[in-house]
Amino acid sequence: MRKLSEQELDQIKKAISAKELTSAEILLEIYDHYVSHLEGFESSKFEEELFELEQKFSFRYCHALQSKFIKASKKEIFNLQWSIFKTYFTWPRFLATALILVFYFLFWMDVSNKTKVQLLIIPIVAIVILSAWIYYQSFKKVSKIKQMIASPKGIQSSLLASIMMQLSLITSSFNLMILLPKVFDVPNYMESSYFIAGTLLLFFIYVSYSLTLFEAWKLKTKSSLI
Repeated sequence: MRKLSEQELDQIKKAISAKELTSAEILLEIYDHYVSHLEGFESSKFEEELFELEQKFSFRYCHALQSKFIKASKKEIFNLQWSIFKTYFTWPRFLATALILVFYFLFWMDVSNKTKVQLLIIPIVAIVILSAWIYYQSFKKVSKIKQMIASPKGIQSSLLASIMMQLSLITSSFNLMILLPKVFDVPNYMESSYFIAGTLLLFFIYVSYSLTLFEAWKLKTKSSLI
């Protein structure tokens, strides 16, 4: 095992950069694989072994790896949040959850419909702030990779992309529930039972999402690029 020279590391970086990958996780994984593999050979065999790696990790193969990882990352955060959410209904946390739900239901039915809309904004703002913080933390981590490997394509964490996609779904659901009836001028929509049930459900979803996202981020931040 030897330490690669700066010139050799630059060759590795240029070879990986030419693959035009956008997933920071895949870029880092391929780079680490190249380095660890080439450290096991003498400098005289560097060019030969690098060529062999390039044949295996072709442009097409790397993009297939990236596509597979992006699909998996979309499920990873959601599955982690879902597993955290289910713990809220396990003993003894179930008692606290049940009490909160009862209080939440009674409080929600007691406030005016206008207040319901205003209350919906609170967890959305919390989700936006949390997502922005995760984006900032990810940006700092990925910036180091960008400095190391100058890819011609934009690089970001695939896990972060999944979180940003979920954020867009959250804001879209609010728009559909609150703004769409206004656009189509639906009369007295805020007085309907559908509106009350819908806002009740959305508030529960938003609060649950913000709590599980925070817990999921705490679990992943030490071992990932978010």
